Order: sequence, then structure tokens, then C-alpha cells
Amino acid sequence: MTAMGHPTPRHGRRRSVAATVTAATVAAVVAVVLAPAAVDGRKTITATGRFVCAFPDGRIEPIAGSDIRLMNRNAVPAIDERMGTGTTAADGSFRVTGRGGDPGIGRGTRPDPYVRLVYRSVGATHDIDVDISRPILRSLIGYRGDKTPTRRNEKRDVDYGKVTISSLECQAYVDFRAAMINFKARTGKATPGGRLPVRTRALIHGGTPFTLYDAIKLPRKTRVSRGLGMHELAHVVRHVLDGSAIHFGIDAARFFYTRNHYCELESNEGYAFNEGWAAYWARECMFDTVAPLDNYRVEGNVASALRALQLRCGSTDGRMVEVLEQSRGKVHSFPDFLNRHKALFGCE
Repeated sequence: MTAMGHPTPRHGRRRSVAATVTAATVAAVVAVVLAPAAVDGRKTITATGRFVCAFPDGRIEPIAGSDIRLMNRNAVPAIDERMGTGTTAADGSFRVTGRGGDPGIGRGTRPDPYVRLVYRSVGATHDIDVDISRPILRSLIGYRGDKTPTRRNEKRDVDYGKVTISSLECQAYVDFRAAMINFKARTGKATPGGRLPVRTRALIHGGTPFTLYDAIKLPRKTRVSRGLGMHELAHVVRHVLDGSAIHFGIDAARFFYTRNHYCELESNEGYAFNEGWAAYWARECMFDTVAPLDNYRVEGNVASALRALQLRCGSTDGRMVEVLEQSRGKVHSFPDFLNRHKALFGCE
């Protein structure tokens, strides 16, 4: 009969495990000592420069009062890092400071900065937001907006100098912002409706800009001008003061707003007043009338009649707008406007 005893201790295996742990620890220490030290690539950078907008007619205008962002470019536009924010001055100049960088070791961790225009501006005379109608473009085509060139691996302050932009977005921002400032100067009041959304590269259009209640839509090939800015803004003013978005939708169907137009077009009194008001405000159709002049189904005749009424009664631009403001839902033709002007100010 064999006697049972305790197992023999396996000292050799324990020594092997201990030696392995010790070797790994030593190797880790050596690796840390010999490895290059990690460099903090995050840098504080101040970017300066001046944004101006070029128009097809040769005008060069400063991009004033626009929000801007100092960005760090990444491979995927959607994850570009925001380093700082600022606003352009009246002459389009900017100065914005921010801190950023890329993960990793060495020179490649320094930021790749650029300054992007946001085209959003808030002030006592205006509140405007310009953007493309299809934001999905930003990710599909790597769209980063209108911006300065990108500086690679930058570690110092950057002066971009004068940066000229010629996009539809900058043109819309400059001229529609100017139209809002012009409205305040002429009436003493801010544009009705609060923030003005202007959406570019509209998908659905008849080949011409249009105003959908309080939002302005521009096709991709729109030729922006000061006159266009005042014309479309006048539509916003008239629509908002006339009633709600639902009321506008009813009028649009009733008077068939969705059509192209010109000064001598004869349509119906509702459509002619809607376009005639905008033409009057933008100082268009000055001599484009059709006999007889009291045919208020012609928008040029309406614009001319509004100017004649204003001159005859000595009414200011502010008073003409006040007729709409005090007549919600009641003015859908020039005779309607004439009667309301007489009721409010005793003159026709």
C-alpha cells in the first residue's frame, strides 16, 4: 500500500513567473526613458485679417458685423475643432484668439487654423442669418463655408491679410443686411418678424428669388443687388404685417403669388399690390406704367400710385409702413391701401 503525501512544491515555475514580471517592468522603464517626450501641440493663436465680398458688377464691399470662428482643420470637416469666436468690424477686419491642436506626438500636433465666416449678424438695425438651403452639402462635399486659407502646423499668430470672397452667400449677406439697415433708417423701426433667414441655393424655385412669408430664398445663380435686397425685404415687411404664415398661404393661393413678374404685368389686384408694394419700396418701375393708370391690376401702376400718394400727402416712409402695420389683414389692393391711409391720416 502506497502512502499518500503532500505534493512536491513547484519552485521552478514560481521563479520563472517572477523573472518574467521583473523583465517586463525593466523593459517598460527603459522604453519610457528612451522614448521621445510627448509635445503639447495645443497653441494659443491670434488670427487677424480682413474679409471683403466681390460682386459680379465689380463692387467690393466689406463683410461687416458677421460672426466668425477660428477653426482647427481636421481630415473630416464635421469634426473641425472650434478654437475661438469673434465678429468682423465695419471695414471687414477681424481679430480672433483661440487655442487648439491635434492629438499625438511632435510637430504634427500643432493646429491647422483657418477663420470661417458664419454670416450671422445681430444689431439694433438688423438681425440676419444667411446659410445654404442644403446643409447636408457640408458633409457630402467637404463644405467648410467661406473662409481664409488653412495654415498647416501653425505655432505663431497668423495675419491672413485681405481675403476676397465672391460667393452667393457673402453677396446675400452684404446686400440683405444693407436692406435691413436701410429700412431702419427710413422708418425708425427694425424689420418686422425678428431674425431674417436668407437661404441660398434653393432647390425649388422658378428661376428667380422669392420670399416665403418671412424667409427669402435664392436660387444658385441669383444675381444679388441692393435693389433685390430692398425688394425682397419689402415682401417680408408686407407679409408679416398683413397676418400669420397661414394667412400668407391663403393669399398666395388666392392671388397666385407663385409666378414670374415684371412691371407691366397685368394680373389681379392682390398680386399687383404685393409686387407693386415691393417695387415702390425698392424704387423700381419708376416709369413702367400701363394705361389707364387706375388699372391697379398692373404692378407698375400700383408702385406709381403709392409714390404719388406719398408725395401728395407728404407721408414719410415710416407712415406708409404704418398703414400696413395698423391694417392687419385689411390691405390686399391699392384701393384698400388708399382707404386705410385716408382713415389713419386724413389724406388720399
